This record gives sequence, C-alpha cells and structure tokens, in this order.
Amino acid sequence: MKSNPKKVLTLILLTAAVLSFLAIQSEHYLSEDLSVYEKVASGSSINYMIIGDSIGRGAGAESKNLRWYSQFEVLLKDFSGSRARRNSIVQSGATAFEGLYKLQKAPKFSDIDLIFIVFGENDRKYMDAEQFTFFYERLIRKAKERYPNSEVITIIENPLKQEEFADAIDRVSVHYGAKTLDMRIPFKESGMLTEQLTTDMVHPNGKGYQLYAYSILELIKDNIQKETDIAGFPKPLTRNQAFFLSEKKHFSARKGFLTQNGINISKQPGDILEYEFDGPTLGVTAIRSPDGGMMKVYIDGKYIRNISTWWPFSRERFLYIANGLENGHHTVRFETIEESSMNHKSSKSLIQISAIIVAVNEKK
Repeated sequence: MKSNPKKVLTLILLTAAVLSFLAIQSEHYLSEDLSVYEKVASGSSINYMIIGDSIGRGAGAESKNLRWYSQFEVLLKDFSGSRARRNSIVQSGATAFEGLYKLQKAPKFSDIDLIFIVFGENDRKYMDAEQFTFFYERLIRKAKERYPNSEVITIIENPLKQEEFADAIDRVSVHYGAKTLDMRIPFKESGMLTEQLTTDMVHPNGKGYQLYAYSILELIKDNIQKETDIAGFPKPLTRNQAFFLSEKKHFSARKGFLTQNGINISKQPGDILEYEFDGPTLGVTAIRSPDGGMMKVYIDGKYIRNISTWWPFSRERFLYIANGLENGHHTVRFETIEESSMNHKSSKSLIQISAIIVAVNEKK
C-alpha cells in the first residue's frame, strides 16, 4: 500500500519539532546551575522574561520581527548559538505598580535566567520619583523572590526626560546588582534624529529597537567577559517592602452604579462608588475601553486626581491612585463626571470598576 507523501512529510516535521524541543529542554536543565552569562557563553538555551510597558512589548515596530526582543533573540543566536525563550508580562500604558500586581497574579514560569524591567515613561505621569522608587524596588524584589537565580536588566527608556526617574532606576539597580541600560545614550550617540528612530517621538521603530537589541547584546557580552555576578537580594533600600498587593471587592456605598457579573458599572455622570480600606497604598481594578469615561477620585474627602478609563481596546487594568497615605482607615470615593479623554470618540461614557487594590503586610 502506498504511503501518502503529505502525511509522511507532516510526520517528519512533527518528529523534528518534538526532538528539537526535547533537545532544548535537556540542554537547559543540564545547565540549570549556570548563570545566564555562563549559559550564553557556552551556547546553552536561556529563558527570559519581560515585565514592562508599551516599549517593553515592542510597540511602534513596523512588524513583529523588528521588535527589540525579536531582534535580540536573532543577535544572541548569531553570537553564541544560544536560543532564547520569552515570557512576557507587558501592558501598554502600564506603571511599575501595575507591573508588580500583574507579576503577582501571573503563573510562575520555570527556570527564568534573565528578567528585563521596562518602566518609567508612564510612571512619571502618575506619581513622583519617591513613589516610583518604592514600587520599582518592590517589583525587583518580587521578581528575585520568584526567580532567585535570575539576572535583572533594568532599562531606562529612550523618551524618559525626567532625570529623577532615571536616577531612581539606577539607584535601585545598583543596590540589587541589577544591570542598568540607559537607552537614551545609544539614541543620542547614533547621530540620528528622534523622528528617524521612533514612530511617534516616543516608541522606537525598527531602527530604534535595533539599537535596543544591539545594546543589550553588548551589555551581555561585556558581563561575560568580566565574569559579572548576577543581581542579588540585599536588605530593602526604601521603607517597608514586606507587602503584597491585594484586591478588595466589597464597596461600602454607591449611588447610580449597578453591579453586573462582579463589575460595578456607571453609564452617566454624577454616580458615586465608595470603598473603605486600611493602609498607605491604593489602586483600582477597572476595565478600560473605547467607551471608557472619566471619574474623579477622593480619599477621605480630599480630591486626588481624575482617572480616564478610555483605551482603544477593552482591557482589565490595575491603575495606580496613591501611596504614602497614613497607616489608618480611609474611604475612597469614585465620582463619574461628564468630561472625557481627548481620545474618546464614542457617544457612550462607561465606568467599570471591579475592586480597589490595597497593600497588605506579609506575614513573617
């Protein structure tokens, strides 16, 4: 009986894929006691993770293969033969606060050798440098708690102009032995205009991300040559870091908001939703969408800020509100307003809140 050539070819390709996967896994586990630099130097495969914002996810590149991590993986393979497998915890518009909470909620990946942390440009819009330092450090500590054998590379993003935020990234990185890569420097030294390296004066294009990829590889090569130690886990640099972020779903009062599938929804201005909480930190779990409206936030009767829930796609988001509050009991009030984001084009105005986010002390 004649065999079907297409079936035979499919079987061969599947077998080759399985054997390749098993070879990578075997190669990785045999070298699991080596640092990322030793693995790369020997040509072993590595697992890496990105925790970041839109630049962390490669937004702005003309195609997927021009994103910084795709270009980096190719360069790494060409350099030593190392294959890199990626895990991403990224969200456009995210802050270090949101990155920390998403890391807490994410499943634990196995054998992460290298972690890239990419924040700063969004954070400076919502918090001061001291607050950013606090959450940025907690993010590094949580990453090292989960993956103690991982190296950490912190990236200062190319558009960041606030030196106090860049200094915060550098200071925290030095404390933990993480390796900082200031991408403002390669952009400046390239001799090219910002318009030539970005799509919108913020997000790099393929050429801009090529600078990211080459700079990362050069940093890794330099650390291999110097036999550099990976990031450690010293005592905290800032105040109490023994906490985790937790959701509180039960509201204490409301006017106008209706609850559907665990989400408190308002479709008109003047609606109010209140929660009571304890501690110094507050965020909110909300759905941002093309219909997303705007709300005012008050803590203990004091106006804090306006929050827009507009976003081009519907996404559950973990938004930072405040930190450094007194360690006591507080009330937060969300009040929907008629104003909307300049990007809001819909005739609808929708606020969707499922919980607030608070800091809870870890049990010793």
